[in-house]
Amino acid sequence: MRILMCADRYYPMVNGVVTSMMTLRRQLIAMGHEVRILTLSSDSASHISDDVVYIGSFDAKAIYPDIRIKHPVSRKYIGGIIDWKPDVIHCNNEFSTFFLAKPISRACRCPMVMTYHTNYEDYLHYVNLDTRFGSAMLKRYLRYVSSRMAYVISPTEKTAKVLADYGVKTEIRIIPTGLELDRFSAAVKQEEMDAIRQRLGLDAHRTTLVYVGRLGKEKNIEEVVDRLCACRQDNFQFVVVGDGPDRQQIMDHVKESGIADRVFFAGMVPQADIVPYYRLADIFVSASTSETQGLTYIEAMAAGLPLLCRKDQCLEGVIDDGSNGFVFSDGEEFSHKLEKLLSSPTLRQDFARKARQNVEEKFSARKFADSVLSLYEDAVAHWKPRKELPVSRFWHWFIDRLPLV
Repeated sequence: MRILMCADRYYPMVNGVVTSMMTLRRQLIAMGHEVRILTLSSDSASHISDDVVYIGSFDAKAIYPDIRIKHPVSRKYIGGIIDWKPDVIHCNNEFSTFFLAKPISRACRCPMVMTYHTNYEDYLHYVNLDTRFGSAMLKRYLRYVSSRMAYVISPTEKTAKVLADYGVKTEIRIIPTGLELDRFSAAVKQEEMDAIRQRLGLDAHRTTLVYVGRLGKEKNIEEVVDRLCACRQDNFQFVVVGDGPDRQQIMDHVKESGIADRVFFAGMVPQADIVPYYRLADIFVSASTSETQGLTYIEAMAAGLPLLCRKDQCLEGVIDDGSNGFVFSDGEEFSHKLEKLLSSPTLRQDFARKARQNVEEKFSARKFADSVLSLYEDAVAHWKPRKELPVSRFWHWFIDRLPLV
């Protein structure tokens, strides 16, 4: 099968969407399928590298951090994909590359499917829109995008419910994103972890808490810092791995806290180098409620860490409270459960063992790829092109003959 995967950002960008796509791509290629990527370049130049088509774009961080928008480019880049004739198109974003995928789908008469990775309502504060107005616009737009899809993939029941509440009518299938789990359980050289501890100034004798992910308002990292300040025990240190638009604000908040000497910022770490940061830690913590699935939670469990995370529907089937980790709803519960983990290495080891067992059963990369491939096959077998009015056919005929797209 020939599969075109689309996203507005791809490697070397690091985020959950990119991680999911790279994992799926490697698995599908290993299974004998052809996979190409259509994405946006990090600058204005379009180019092709290793079956990845990078379309020139411009920075639109004034609208939203890390976002890029395509600019008009030569139709030859899209023409090359059309000549390749994909069997199915998998959209992983709903913006620039979606509008490039549409004419490819029309020309090749192939279905599109979409994975809904991001709960955009949690990010409306970045675009300074009235919440009610912005939410209404978002829901209407997502109904439009999903109506062009043969299927919509949701990583969790939580996200599927959100889409249903938006009025999405396209069939939604729940397929948890998988990970290449062996990478996270593989041995890490002691000298490599010692080098990280030395670089960050960590105390090897303190229990290490870690957060991995985007440094944004919606991740509630400042809340974790405040909860740690209230903890009666002080035999811990907190490592924050990642970057984002609120990094400086979070760092300033830490400076004003009472635990500034025990909070360390590692910065952005490439996905290929992330494993040692999990392995040097003892507990993974997060207060985020903006996750659609929370890939870093699964990575942490695969690396053998117990989790202490804010209660959220996306964690159903991931954290079994009191068995492989803890969930909390308020500060008192956070403090109580953190203190139990800090005071009992045996409890942490027991949670870690059960955490690894859980992810191996539910979140393997091969199981993920098998489920997505089954959906592709159903899409190809059952999809029918949309009927177009004469005016739409004329418009597409005209647009497809322009030198730029």
